[in-house]
Amino acid sequence: MCILRKNIRVLRRAEWHRRRERARKRAAFIANPFKFTKDLLGQKRSGKLASSQEDIDQHLKQTYSDPAREQELGECNNLIEPPEPDVQFDMSELQLPEVREVVRKARASSAPGPSGTSYKVYKNCPKLLLRLCKILRVFWRRGRIPDQWRVAEGVWIPKEENSTQLDQFRIISLLCVEAKVFFSAVSKRLCTYLAKNTYIDTSVQKGGISGMSGCLEHTGVVTQLIREARENKGNLSVLWLDLANAYGSIPHTLVQLTLTKHHVPSRCRDLIADYYSNFRMRVSSGAITSSWHKVEIGIITGCTISVTLFSLAMNMLTKSAEPECRGPRTNSGQRQPPIRAFMDDLTVMTESVPGCRWILKGLEKLVEWARMRFKPIKSRSMVLRKGKVEDKFRFHISGTAIPTITEKPVKSLGKVFDCSLRDATSIQSTCTELDSWLKSVDKSGLPGKFKAWVYQHGILPRILWPLLVYAVPISTVETLERRVSNHLRRWLGLPRSLSSIALYGNTNKLQLPFKSLEEEFKVTRAREVVQYRDASDPKVAKAGIQVRTGRKWRAEEAVQEADARLRQRCLVGVVTRGRAGLGSFPSPQMNTRGKERRRLVQEEVRAAVEETRTCKAVGMKQQGAWTRWENAVERKVTWAELWKAEPHRIKFLIQAVYDVLPSPSNLHTWGIAETPACPLCSKRGTLEHILSCCTRALGDGRYRWRHDQVLKTIAEAISTGLEWAKHVRPSKKSIAFVRAGDKPTPVRRTSSAGILMSARDWQVLVDLEHQLKFPSHIVVTTLRPDIVLVSESTKQAVLLELTVPWEDRLEEAFERKLSKYAGLVSDCHQAGWRARCFPVEVGCRGFAAWSLARAFSTLGIEGERKRRAIRSTTDAAERASRWLWLKRGEPWSHGS
Repeated sequence: MCILRKNIRVLRRAEWHRRRERARKRAAFIANPFKFTKDLLGQKRSGKLASSQEDIDQHLKQTYSDPAREQELGECNNLIEPPEPDVQFDMSELQLPEVREVVRKARASSAPGPSGTSYKVYKNCPKLLLRLCKILRVFWRRGRIPDQWRVAEGVWIPKEENSTQLDQFRIISLLCVEAKVFFSAVSKRLCTYLAKNTYIDTSVQKGGISGMSGCLEHTGVVTQLIREARENKGNLSVLWLDLANAYGSIPHTLVQLTLTKHHVPSRCRDLIADYYSNFRMRVSSGAITSSWHKVEIGIITGCTISVTLFSLAMNMLTKSAEPECRGPRTNSGQRQPPIRAFMDDLTVMTESVPGCRWILKGLEKLVEWARMRFKPIKSRSMVLRKGKVEDKFRFHISGTAIPTITEKPVKSLGKVFDCSLRDATSIQSTCTELDSWLKSVDKSGLPGKFKAWVYQHGILPRILWPLLVYAVPISTVETLERRVSNHLRRWLGLPRSLSSIALYGNTNKLQLPFKSLEEEFKVTRAREVVQYRDASDPKVAKAGIQVRTGRKWRAEEAVQEADARLRQRCLVGVVTRGRAGLGSFPSPQMNTRGKERRRLVQEEVRAAVEETRTCKAVGMKQQGAWTRWENAVERKVTWAELWKAEPHRIKFLIQAVYDVLPSPSNLHTWGIAETPACPLCSKRGTLEHILSCCTRALGDGRYRWRHDQVLKTIAEAISTGLEWAKHVRPSKKSIAFVRAGDKPTPVRRTSSAGILMSARDWQVLVDLEHQLKFPSHIVVTTLRPDIVLVSESTKQAVLLELTVPWEDRLEEAFERKLSKYAGLVSDCHQAGWRARCFPVEVGCRGFAAWSLARAFSTLGIEGERKRRAIRSTTDAAERASRWLWLKRGEPWSHGS
């Protein structure tokens, strides 16, 4: 007995600790869900610096000191000589729209610098922004930078997992927001100047160029060349070169020389030189803060103009080494450049080994001239001879051999290249990583709805990039989605028999906030096809890059189908939908390009996926019954609602809509129960029977109780609308004349003149608690509408009749109640009263019919008030039906 008690105490203590740990995790998740998700799934870069302040100061002094700062770089005959500009640099004063656009695009959550001011201040204070613009104009006019802008607080950012040493960290600088706004505007002018004069070859350098999908385009071209060499048994030499501390080792004299060679006005060059002349920073790590150090070399990471300056300098170096050898040619006949750069990541590709050596030698000379250096240990080489990898050819940098991808694979721009020249290993590791993420979330101790949120906002964005850069077949993605769907069902407490259409459908009557992995994969790969096809870089557009997704579904064919659908939509034009006015739905344009074109194609791909889902749902008798709810208003469950709602409520709603609740009929079909009989009346106990058709439940007053719960919320909404109408006067609608060539002025939305605003003496009679009697001074009748509104002064009467039917019978209920009260309305008219009848329906599973929305709008309850009223009405129907479901086999005692 003592042993048993001891075991019970141990179990109780363990259960107490388990519950406490779960509560702690829930609190941490609610406080910062994104940080919790990042820690849970594992950061690719993590660690804490374990160095003393003396070591940190010594490291910073060595890194940012430049004894040769005042010395010129010397002559270099290989440097390119850009021609004179066709378009001059814009040296006019900074304009308010420029500054406003910079502030608008900036992240409000960006950490403030030494000034302590964040972007949020200028986003929310227009007059303060105007004042800032005037101050920036003064600095631009004088060509001098204030000392407060030349200081920065640095933060250590790990480069690898479990980083501890100084060389495993990089520094991100936190600068004054005012300086970042100023140099963002200058950087935008510099980018415009360089782009209009084609000073940056975007086929070589895509890093730091606005509007360029450089990472994807570079990876696509490199992958295509390697694939063609392997399949055609060709020759190819590839070098992936890594610069040692590229951002921190670029000399300021190289930046000035680059600006001079590209004919940037001296006034702008002097402004940048003044900015870099006396820049100081210190770096913090936990409780350790370094001393102030002068930045004599390298660009300031976090500075808004440094990225453009570094990209321009690297473009000059890479273009200067290009003449050493020609680049390879794709099967489409397009000659590619021998060097590709994305900021400091260089990829050299030639058809011969000697050509690759010449380019490497030229790059090495240029980098040494620029007082920078390559890092051989982090660089990689690969040589293909007749389509196979050969390791007998080695490349050297300063006498040190570059490792081959046979010795160690290389990860370049997010994609791993290995000696197999295939993606099978990377695809397998991606699948394994997804399984580990799902397992980590499953064991996190969070509630199911929070686990689903982690998938949507943590796992899905992480898994899409490897699915984009590797040749993943659609069958593999379907397998991954089945795993994800199984976890989502378990986390939400849903049965395994529930179709995935219920989880991911975008046109369902009940729409959940989850994204389908298969759909996102198809949209992503279709966008990739359009990006390659419509690339602004002709060497990418004509490279014939193939997007391989297996034989079951091909991205190129999906894009062709989407283009055909777009052409058909343009030919048909805008089709009227519902009661929407002219211009409510813009017509698609076939001549669009760039981002807008990609958006249209993605919409069509999504529409095609959704059509496939709908076709499957139509063929499902039970779970696809929602396709026949033509008069029901769709419901969208947002993340805010999912977080606030009780888990059992969401579970009941989903199971009820798709008829997968454990009703006697379903239990009998699943082989769990011996009989499908209803526990009350012994008829077949389907969900429809229990919630809507059981004669015993009707006689007990169960359905009447639910009807009254819904009626009460409608009556409260009307009473609230009456109180609001007493203090509002309807405004007259007028149409302003617009002259030819002028733009119409925006029209403020005004309150419409509903029925409730037509009188001040409305009386509301509701058939609750006491039996409602229709006013005898109007008409003597035995009919009892659920709600009657009467205005004696204007001799108006409004009748509302509520029905809470099975969703399949919404239209039938409307027609039945409309014909039932047509005679009463006619009698009121003959008695000299203006009478209207509004039959309204709310489905027993919480779906309102369009008649309810029309009734509220006619009464004058519109906008957010109408949405809130409909939401509360449907919630009341759903809660009441859930209670009926829970009490389906128990004696009824008036809803208690």
